[in-house]
Amino acid sequence: MKAEEIVLPALSKNLIDKLDKLFPDKCADLTDDDRMVWYKSGQRSVINYLRQIYDEQLQDNIITKD
Repeated sequence: MKAEEIVLPALSKNLIDKLDKLFPDKCADLTDDDRMVWYKSGQRSVINYLRQIYDEQLQDNIITKD
């Protein structure tokens, strides 16, 4: 089966910045259990992915800088 390319709608820097504040890129807390570390890592992974897509959209002239 051929994988389909997923095309996201135009992203907003404002949205990504707000998500970045809600889910900051920081080290795991020593009191977090394994599940919480993976959970927070997954949250951050989404922010990083959206930032990458935003940069690609800028480069491909799909969007303009906010």
